[in-house]
Amino acid sequence: MSEKQLHAVVGAAGATGQRVVAHLLEAGCRVRALTRDGRPVGHPNAELSTVDARDPVALVAATDGAAVIHHCAMPPIGRWQQDFAPLTDAVIVAAGATGARVVYADDTWMYGRVSGPMTPDLPYRPVGPLGVLRAWLAERLEHAAATGRIRLSIVRAGELYGPGVRSMIAGNVFDGVGPTSQALWFGSPDLPITPTYIDDFARTVATVGRQDTADCAVWHVPSPEPTTGRQFVRLVAEQADRRASVTAVRTWHLRALGSVVPLARKGVELLYQFEQPFVIDGTATMRAFDLSPTPYSVGVQESLSCP
Repeated sequence: MSEKQLHAVVGAAGATGQRVVAHLLEAGCRVRALTRDGRPVGHPNAELSTVDARDPVALVAATDGAAVIHHCAMPPIGRWQQDFAPLTDAVIVAAGATGARVVYADDTWMYGRVSGPMTPDLPYRPVGPLGVLRAWLAERLEHAAATGRIRLSIVRAGELYGPGVRSMIAGNVFDGVGPTSQALWFGSPDLPITPTYIDDFARTVATVGRQDTADCAVWHVPSPEPTTGRQFVRLVAEQADRRASVTAVRTWHLRALGSVVPLARKGVELLYQFEQPFVIDGTATMRAFDLSPTPYSVGVQESLSCP
């Protein structure tokens, strides 16, 4: 694929989207950054375009000429049900109209309960409505690829951390490290986990968009060797030259809180993944695209230096 072909990034103002734009520009690509409100994305060499990506007609116009459409849009979790399906359907329509490859920045909630490392060939066995939604979105994209409407690359990350990230671990760990603070860890802090550094996610999305030639493929973001929640909190505390103890937030805590805090009711259905090994196997991606993960020590230091 020519490096001068146009890459359109949907959700370019988000934490992942901004970094995808940066990696594409660094690789010499022409990049069109699509946002709903026209806000700057921090990269003056990107073409800015304002579009409501839920509108398929508008998105077709905004992605005209694109060789690749990077679907990096991430609605707030409270609006997943309302916004994710229209966004994804519009991306399918736009890719079908333009002939662009779709690169979908995805998570792992569709895999459900597992006992070992998550590999790209796992069946979808989601737990709870949000997991079912993520499986359904992936299946809609995969069906469009299977019927020849689009070419598709799905890139899946584990639980994210890094500058600008809001996740089940990012704020609770990094904000919880202080002289007398408690770092909250959802689920068991002693099970193996491979947190995904946000820049590794974006770099994989950008690289796959430039290099993947498969009609339909799933790729997992490469990860360092598994750590645990307790070890991860300890590393953050050491890098910050602070102290932090770990308080585990278990399912029953969130269920009790959910009676008064609606967002906690959504969180409880996601907690199961932190009560089992949460290990992402990105070996195939490493080999196919010559990618290496950022060590936790480096990712944590960069997260602390760029709040």
